[in-house]
Amino acid sequence: MNRLRLMTALSLALISAAASVPATANPKMVKEAKDAGLPAQNCQYCHVSKVPQKETYKPDDLNERGKWLLTEKDKQKSKDVKADWLKNYPGGKEQK
Repeated sequence: MNRLRLMTALSLALISAAASVPATANPKMVKEAKDAGLPAQNCQYCHVSKVPQKETYKPDDLNERGKWLLTEKDKQKSKDVKADWLKNYPGGKEQK
């Protein structure tokens, strides 16, 4: 019975850890945004820093567009952020 409890506890811990991993962007997303006709030039399109580091990432490192993408990820119940969603970013053309 103790073994069953241990396995259950480990399973729950693993699921919790996987759910808490932040969404990660990559240079491919900048290319996808450009291909969609959006004015993305570098990572600062969604991040505060020009070259964000995975190891030091915090949600505070995102600008308003990046924070909106995280919110959209939760709304869509998606595992990953999709560059395609940027077309729906609220605001005028200059903010897309």
